[in-house]
Amino acid sequence: MPASIPLSSHEKKWLIKIIQEVYGIQILDAYSCQKLSNELLSRARISISYNTIRRLFGVIKGPTQASRFTLDSLCKGLGYADFAAFQQAVNQFEKDFFNEMLILNRLKKRKDDAIILGIAQQFQMKNWDEVYQFKSIIDLCLEVENFDLLTQIFELKFDTKNQDVTWRLYVSFQSIYVQSCQNNERVIAYVEELLRTNELAQRILLQLFVEEECLQGYYGRWLRASSEDLVEDMVVFKNSMLCQLAFENKEMEAAKKHLSIAKQAFKEHMHPNLRGRIAAWDYILHGNRQTCEDFYTGLHEFTDKLSFLVFFYRLLEVYHQELLSFDYLETFVVDDLLINFSFPEKHNLNKMYLLKARYCIQKGDVGLARQLKGNLNLRYIYSCDKAWVDRQLAFVEATC
Repeated sequence: MPASIPLSSHEKKWLIKIIQEVYGIQILDAYSCQKLSNELLSRARISISYNTIRRLFGVIKGPTQASRFTLDSLCKGLGYADFAAFQQAVNQFEKDFFNEMLILNRLKKRKDDAIILGIAQQFQMKNWDEVYQFKSIIDLCLEVENFDLLTQIFELKFDTKNQDVTWRLYVSFQSIYVQSCQNNERVIAYVEELLRTNELAQRILLQLFVEEECLQGYYGRWLRASSEDLVEDMVVFKNSMLCQLAFENKEMEAAKKHLSIAKQAFKEHMHPNLRGRIAAWDYILHGNRQTCEDFYTGLHEFTDKLSFLVFFYRLLEVYHQELLSFDYLETFVVDDLLINFSFPEKHNLNKMYLLKARYCIQKGDVGLARQLKGNLNLRYIYSCDKAWVDRQLAFVEATC
């Protein structure tokens, strides 16, 4: 017996709609299912039992699915070549409707907040088609300054514990980061207020779009405004970043206070990036080597060690300049087969090669630095630290 095919709620909705348009029958009960069965036989010479139709549309309890043959037959009776042609038609209709609706909203000829929010509520970030549709909604909100709708979108619930979902949300919200970098004060002020109460904004806009080059500008404002009780590691993240900001402002006591708060709130399961930040600042501010040694030896996975070292040495390079105080860069064996080939990890590999090259130059081994430079794949550059990557690359190229 051929496998049954489940119908999505979207497909079922359109089958019911088209049946009503073609046959004038509203599928509500056993009688309407019997009537459709009779009409299909008499008008289209297609035989589908009324019991099958009842099950398919949920009139009686049971699985709402049918064989490919049954679905093909029903769709032929509605004027389609087969079930696949029906699926293509209704899905394309929805995309066309969605695109035209966005255009009309951009032109301010319509305002469809409820419809747009309803569409956004269906997205689970499981495929890239959803991602770019979601992104187009965010872009629309920014373009027409519909911050009321944008706030409702930020209140939607997504599985942010899933790394794939989180990365796709990062892509969806990228225009907010771009507008902020371009000093759009309306957007900056909106996010500043949003961060006081919204978890999704904290996870994506604050923790993923970490723009250290703008610590003295909008990003510093965002940090100060953000609450600390919505995201588990926010106390650690926020205070490690405020430590960095205070250090830049030569406010050493404030920097030490923020570092102390971050260290006290840190828990072993938190991200190795946070370990790297805390270890770097403990060494820069206090000359404390032990934090780095304890944090690093507590890591076992290759990618965790990679993340820790990249964050630790990058901060040392920016604020301390001296990399030779620790030999982890020298002893760490880079094996790109051990990463999961996600964009962040590919980018971390680039940063590791740059840091190792700079370390070798400081040791006087220019030949090895030149070899390490040859491993770079600069397609994978993270927008938030591109300026740092460019500076390292310029230094290495000038020296090698």
